[in-house]
Amino acid sequence: MRRNWTLHRHRVLQARQRWLLLLRLLLLLLLTGQAWAARACPGPAIRIQPITPGVWLVPGADGDTTPGNQGAISNLLAVRDGRRLWLVGSGPSALYAQAVGCHLQRVSGQRVTDVIAPWARPELVLGQAGLVGVRRWAHADVAEAMRERCPRCLERLRLRLGSAAPALAGTAVALPDHLLRGDRGRLGPLHWQRLPRSGTTAVTLWSVPRAHLTTAHGLLWADGAPDLRDADTARLERAWQHLAALARDGEHWLPEQGPLQPAAAPSVQLHYLQALQSTIDEAQNQGTPESDPAPALPGVSDVVNRSARHQLNWQHVWREAEARWMETPAAPATGERATGAQRGVFQRSLR
Repeated sequence: MRRNWTLHRHRVLQARQRWLLLLRLLLLLLLTGQAWAARACPGPAIRIQPITPGVWLVPGADGDTTPGNQGAISNLLAVRDGRRLWLVGSGPSALYAQAVGCHLQRVSGQRVTDVIAPWARPELVLGQAGLVGVRRWAHADVAEAMRERCPRCLERLRLRLGSAAPALAGTAVALPDHLLRGDRGRLGPLHWQRLPRSGTTAVTLWSVPRAHLTTAHGLLWADGAPDLRDADTARLERAWQHLAALARDGEHWLPEQGPLQPAAAPSVQLHYLQALQSTIDEAQNQGTPESDPAPALPGVSDVVNRSARHQLNWQHVWREAEARWMETPAAPATGERATGAQRGVFQRSLR
């Protein structure tokens, strides 16, 4: 009996050792897998925010491009549809887009299959070069603007990044290879429409009906004042009026920058523009120099009034007002005193 007990104890010890060895191997595999996963997504840190099942937001930084944010300032939107993963926007660089694609594959289980360029903003579309094997979609007008502008935009972006310019390594202008035409349509799980930002710049909006969400790149901002640079404010005003008419309770907008916005966002930006135009008209009538700091606008949030873009918008809309006055055929009679608005024009022309 003693011999049998010894043999039994020996077998138990062997089994225990095998289990311990197996546990050690499993732990080693787990640690190795974690280390591999940590190395699997190179590039900058990426935040992925779920909105609804199968829809994710990749938020951009506030403000303009700096070496610190490496140009990752535009919001991106990802939508899973069966075996396809759609990405609206791609970021400023190939490295950034690759990092976004890697993180999205982790959370969605799908690699990016389709990427959309909403409008020709370098911080929003240059990342396409880093997404290999995807279908690249854009409206034909957006694709043409990218073809004409993106080579210069890439160089300007490199200059703005300064010490962070190596973040653009491998970035080239990858033009869309699937073109859309017309003013509206449907693509996969998305509905789209084209709106003008200026006479030479079109933007496209992309709606996700199941998420009650529409992107508004190039039209809406929520990190401060909207960006009116290079925009025709008359066309922008009509675009905002159109968006305000479309808005329904419970719907949300994804702006170019800043957090998701409620249905009333277009009306808020419309009020900003109208307050800006009214204040500039008054300033010109009083002969105020354009170089004076932009004042705070009534009924506008402190965040907007304090933003750097508000100062730039003041100059842009001021010059638009001057251009309209210069195009007016009526002229004062000889000896008639110039109006305040005319004095404002004269003051600027003498500087």
